[in-house]
Order: sequence, then structure tokens, then C-alpha cells
Amino acid sequence: MEQLKRLAQGKLSQSQLKIIKQVFDTATTQSWFDDTDYSREGFAVGLVGLFRYGIVNPTQLERIAMFWALSDFQQNMPSTQRAKLRSLYDRYEPQPQACS
Repeated sequence: MEQLKRLAQGKLSQSQLKIIKQVFDTATTQSWFDDTDYSREGFAVGLVGLFRYGIVNPTQLERIAMFWALSDFQQNMPSTQRAKLRSLYDRYEPQPQACS
């Protein structure tokens, strides 16, 4: 949930984040989903974006997200797709926050 809160940048309510988290968990627990940090992060970014652009109905969001995850985040994705995801993740990987 912290990952989704960070990506939402404080612009979504707790109930909205809960909807996104349920869809995220549904997709990422599928046996075919590529369970790597860069795939999970890329998928989370897209989910938050879909919600912020108006796909707020949980059923519609889940349906779109599942098709998208199946298309772009499978374990057997092409190596070029994997390289793109890894490159984006490495470029924007969240830095640990210093405690004050």
C-alpha cells in the first residue's frame, strides 16, 4: 500500500487507494504475472494513472488492468519489453528516505 500511496502523491483518498490495491493484488498474484520489482512498479504506476484519468469503477478498472497485465507483464515477456521495464525502473527507482 505504501508504494501506491507514494505513486498517488497524496491525490487519492484512502478508499480510492483501497480499490487500486485490490486490483493490483488480483493481477500481481496471478501465476503468469512477472513478479519482479520493475514489473510490479510499472504496473502500479499504470494503475494509479488509469484511476486518475477516470477509470474509477472497480469492475472496469480490474478488467482493463487484467488485460493490460496479461499483455505487458507476463513472466515470458519478450526480452526487449523486459529491458525497457528494467531500464525505466532503474532510472526512477525510489531512493530511501533519510530519517530526521
